[in-house]
Amino acid sequence: MKTEKTQTHFAFRIDAWTADGESVVEHLAGVEDYTLAMATYRAAIERWPNIPITLRQGACVIEDSRPLRLAWADKGRQGGR
Repeated sequence: MKTEKTQTHFAFRIDAWTADGESVVEHLAGVEDYTLAMATYRAAIERWPNIPITLRQGACVIEDSRPLRLAWADKGRQGGR
């Protein structure tokens, strides 16, 4: 009898994030094919429009439904400088 291994690592992953966009809440899908990954990402953001969702290849974010955030924003500064 031939045993098959279930693939657990994929080229692309689609993840849902917390509302603040800081932590992954759920891994929605893992996909090998880029075109299928994009279609899956688009379906996910259509299905859950108010949930932050990303499409990543390894550490590289390809698509991100979260609003752009500035890493250098100085929240504590006063005055116009």
